[in-house]
Amino acid sequence: MSWHEDFSEADYQAYWQLSPEARGQRLAAEQTSDALKALLLYQQGRQTLDSDDMNTAIASFEEALLLRPGWHEVWTGHAAALLKAGEKETAIASCDRALELEPKAAEAWRIKGAVLYRLGRYEAAANSCDRALELDPDDHQAWSTLSDALNRQGRYDEAVISYDKALALKPDEPFTWGSRGTALQKLGRYEEAISSYDKLLQAEPNRYKLWHQRGLALRKLHRVEAAIKNFDEALNIQPDFYPATRSKLFTLLQTGQLLRYVMRSNMTERGSVKRDLQNVVDSLVKTKLPTLVVIGLVVLSSTHSRLTALAIAGIFLLIAAIGDLIAESQQ
Repeated sequence: MSWHEDFSEADYQAYWQLSPEARGQRLAAEQTSDALKALLLYQQGRQTLDSDDMNTAIASFEEALLLRPGWHEVWTGHAAALLKAGEKETAIASCDRALELEPKAAEAWRIKGAVLYRLGRYEAAANSCDRALELDPDDHQAWSTLSDALNRQGRYDEAVISYDKALALKPDEPFTWGSRGTALQKLGRYEEAISSYDKLLQAEPNRYKLWHQRGLALRKLHRVEAAIKNFDEALNIQPDFYPATRSKLFTLLQTGQLLRYVMRSNMTERGSVKRDLQNVVDSLVKTKLPTLVVIGLVVLSSTHSRLTALAIAGIFLLIAAIGDLIAESQQ
């Protein structure tokens, strides 16, 4: 069932234009039919979806369902509100109810795909979005969610094709450009990845993680100076972002410039050196020092030799450093 069985599209649009006060009066009037109350509540829920007041949206859909439990659009709206409220499992149940009532409800398939994606069920999410797109091939949100689900599965070629479909429908979607860049970078298509990143950075230049990713793409193209500038841009925005520091220092080490960089005397450059070294120390303290202390204490208690404990701890530190270098070289 659908509201179309009780109302025409012209009726729907007329009621959609009601002010909140006029809608409230209609809902309170005794002579208002249950069908019209359900429609007004459904529209109220839909309009509230654009705000942050999901409690009101959910309540509106649930009141409408008490009056018209067979309208699949209301179940779909209910699922959308639950998704925005973070109630993912309940949202899936509402999608399933909508699809029981109307298996060709494209929006319900798309919302179910979005919920499954949030739950980390990427293959199921892609399947739901595929079904949505069979019914409505012009739904850019379904294309976007499908792209992200494919990306997460490592199906990067397919993801790029889907991102292109989404962007053909809505080219001014900066986050889609950023995600497309990630997939292209995984495919080794670094120039294209950089161009995609630039679309997002034009809209949001303070995305420090994206500057880091852009720097990594430039490094793959052997554009070392540009890569280092990108790592510095990330650190100017977020000074304690250790991955950018690690990438920068590794690049300098790789190109034989690390010692010269550390020994620089210019005050501005020395401030940058101090920041980078502080990030290294902070990362060591946060991620490796606790393990280092435990290893040292265990060895000391079993051997009663401080020298042995220090030697084992030093070996662990060396192995950890080598592991960091290997991880960075694979970026």
